[in-house]
Parts: sequence; structure tokens; C-alpha cells
Amino acid sequence: MARASKKSNKLLRRLVIIAVLVVLILTVRLVEDIGFDRHPDDRFTIVRILDGDTVELLGGDRLRLLSIDTPEKDEPFYEEAKSLVGDLGLNRVAKIEYTSARRDRYGRLLGYLYIDSLFVNKAILENGLGYLYLFKDEDLRRPETSQLLAAQRRAMDRKIGVWSLPRRSEEYYIAKSGSFRLHRPGCSSVAELKEGTYRRFKTREEGLREGLSPCRNCKP
Repeated sequence: MARASKKSNKLLRRLVIIAVLVVLILTVRLVEDIGFDRHPDDRFTIVRILDGDTVELLGGDRLRLLSIDTPEKDEPFYEEAKSLVGDLGLNRVAKIEYTSARRDRYGRLLGYLYIDSLFVNKAILENGLGYLYLFKDEDLRRPETSQLLAAQRRAMDRKIGVWSLPRRSEEYYIAKSGSFRLHRPGCSSVAELKEGTYRRFKTREEGLREGLSPCRNCKP
């Protein structure tokens, strides 16, 4: 009887382990590549607007719009950015164009969003409702980046959206060599940088016109 009981316990433990593995396989979606079931010319339907740079697609996938960053909740122009994306894309069939990385570490798709011929990422920047947000030098060589940077510069010139907000100015601004983030000189992220490992900019606008984006900590 004792031997039979031990066998039953072992079998039960195996079944529990198998059940847990099945649940993990079905629920964990943190993958680096979209796989072969989708292609860059596939079309999707946008069913929900999560914020100014993230939408939900029919089927449950979420898309993070590439190379832009819009205001967070409770920040100025958050609602306007979200509303613009909703007006342009909600319940519409969209096209996504990808770069080398199809998903981020959270499992979200990464891409440029198009509604018919309208480049949504660009429309957001052109209306002053976000910032260009790059990560790697190779991003600068993409034709989409040229369009996005030009759109941002036009919004800067018109002083609309986020470019209309008053900012406390600094004597200069700093960007770590090889980084696309612009910092105030007192920012903790650049406090221990040595001479020669960073670039200086006379004004905030000078750095942002070049394609940098504001540090999320010191918010220049």
C-alpha cells in the first residue's frame, strides 16, 4: 500500500508540473521575434488606443509606435496625443512596417504605423504631441527617421504642443557620447561623466533638433 501511495504521489507531482508548463507556454509572450506567421505587408485592425504611442490590435497584440515618445498620463498633451491616434486609427485597418527587432522585452510589436498612406508616427510629431525617440546610430540612417526629424523640427518652429510648454533653461545641456538622450547638467544620469565622454549643447533646442530626446528623469 505504501509503495502504491508513493507511485500515486509521484504521478500527481508530474501531472502538476506538466500543467504548470502548459500554462507558462500559453501565457508567456516575451519573445524577441514575431515569427513566420506575420509579414511586414500584413494588415491589422486597431481596436483600442492605450496611449499616444501604443495601440491594441485585433487578436490581442499590442503595438508600440517606433521612434517616438508621447507624454505619459497626467502630463500635458497626453490626452491630445491619445485622441489624435484614436481619430486616425481606431477601428481602422492599419499597416505596420518593422525594423530589425519585431518585439520589445514586454512582448509588444515595434513598428511604423500607417493608415492608408498616412504615416501615423510622423503625424504625432508634426502636431507637436511627442518627441523623436531613437536608440542606435543605425536609426539615424533610416529614411523614416529623416521624415520624423523633419516633422519634429516643423513643430518646434511653430511652437505647438509640447514645444509650447515653458521650460526652466540651463546654461548648457549634456548628451553622453553614443547616447540619444539630452540631460540637464545636474542630472544624476550624467553626474560622473568625465571630460571627453559627452557633448555640450548651448540650448535644449539645439540638441533636440539634432535628433536627441529629453531624459525622462531630469526632463530638460
